[in-house]
Amino acid sequence: MKVIIAVDSFKGSVSSLKAGEAIKIGVLQALPEAEAKVFHMADGGEGTVEALIHARGGEKIAVDVHGPLLDSVMAEYTVFPYNGQDHVFIESAASCGLTLIPTANRTPMKTNTYGVGEQIKDGIQRGYRHFILSLGGSATNDGGTGMLQALGWQFFDQNGTLLGMEGNPLLKVASMSSANAMKEIAECTFTIASDVLNPFYGPEGAAHIFARQKGANEAEIAVLDAGLERFSSILLKETGKDVQHINGAGAAGGLGGAMAACLNAKMMSGAEILMEIIGLKEKIEAADLVFTGEGSLDQQSLLGKVPVTIAKYAKQHNKKVIGLAGRIDTELEKINEHLDAVFSIQTQCRTLEEAMEHDITIKQLQVTAEQVMRLIAGRKD
Repeated sequence: MKVIIAVDSFKGSVSSLKAGEAIKIGVLQALPEAEAKVFHMADGGEGTVEALIHARGGEKIAVDVHGPLLDSVMAEYTVFPYNGQDHVFIESAASCGLTLIPTANRTPMKTNTYGVGEQIKDGIQRGYRHFILSLGGSATNDGGTGMLQALGWQFFDQNGTLLGMEGNPLLKVASMSSANAMKEIAECTFTIASDVLNPFYGPEGAAHIFARQKGANEAEIAVLDAGLERFSSILLKETGKDVQHINGAGAAGGLGGAMAACLNAKMMSGAEILMEIIGLKEKIEAADLVFTGEGSLDQQSLLGKVPVTIAKYAKQHNKKVIGLAGRIDTELEKINEHLDAVFSIQTQCRTLEEAMEHDITIKQLQVTAEQVMRLIAGRKD
C-alpha cells in the first residue's frame, strides 16, 4: 500500500515535517510493508520557506529594506530551483508585517509596503525573473502604493505634486505614472500565494475586514476604504484592469490588487502552489491512501488551508483521505465533503497546554495513525 503523508504544522506544538514523521511511524507499526512517504507542507505562510528548502534546496538572501513605518529592517527572501529556473519566494510580512511594529504604534494610516517592493527590486537586480509572494500578516492598508513606488511607479496628489516615500500614499494619491517603472518587470512572472478572497474595497474589502486588527478605528477604516475605491479607479485608467473584480485583491491591505493590476500577478492558493512545487500532486495520483491534517480542523480549514486543499485534489483522483487534528469542529459538516474521515488525536482529558506539548503531540499522532491503519488494513494483531 502506498501512503502519502502531508500535514500542515500543529502550530505551537509540532512542525509539519515532525508531525508527518510521527504519523509515518504509526502507519508502519500497523502495516510494516506499507510504502509511506512524508511531504513537508504549508499554506504559503509560516513554514513555507522550510518546506521549499526541504524539497528543492536553495538559499536565503538578506537585504536591508524599509519596514512598515519606513525604519530599517533586515528582510530575507528565498531563492530555489524549480523547472530548471531560479524562483524567488518573498514573505511580505518580512518587510511589512504586523509583528514588526509594537502594538501601541500600529496604524495603517502610516504604514506602507515600500519594503516589499525593495525585496522584489533586489531580486530583479540579481537577475531573478520568477517571483512568488505570500501576503499574510501585513500591517499595511496602502493598496500596494508603497511597493509600486519602490519599483519606480510615481504617484501624484490632486494638485499634481509628486508624492514622496512617506506614510501611506493611498491617502493622497489622485493619479499615477508608470513611466519610470523598472523595465525588467515585463520579463518577470509574479504569483501571489494567498488564501484571502476579499475584494479591494467595500464592506468585505481590505479596510473593513482587516484594518481594525492593524490598529485602525472606525473613522480611519472609512477613510482607507474610500482611498482604496479611489485608487481602484486610478488603476483601471492606468492598467485597464478592474481590481475590484479580482478575487483576493484585498489581500495585505490591497497589495494583492496592485500586484495583479501592475505586475500582472496570478492569484493562487498558497497550499496549491506548494503542492505543485514539491511534486506532491504526482505522488497523490499514484497513492492508495492520503493522510493530512493540522492543529485544528475548523471553518478556516475550508478557506484554502492545507488539509482541504490536499483532500480536494486527492478526491479528484478517487483517493481515500484521512484527516488528523488536535481539535475538530464537530459542527463542520462540510469537512466530510472533502475528507473521508477525520480523527482527533486526543485520547484522554488534558489541559490545552498539556495537549500541545511537543512530545505528547508526537505520541498522539503515532498512536492515532496506527489505530486508523489497523482498521484500514484489517489487522488485529
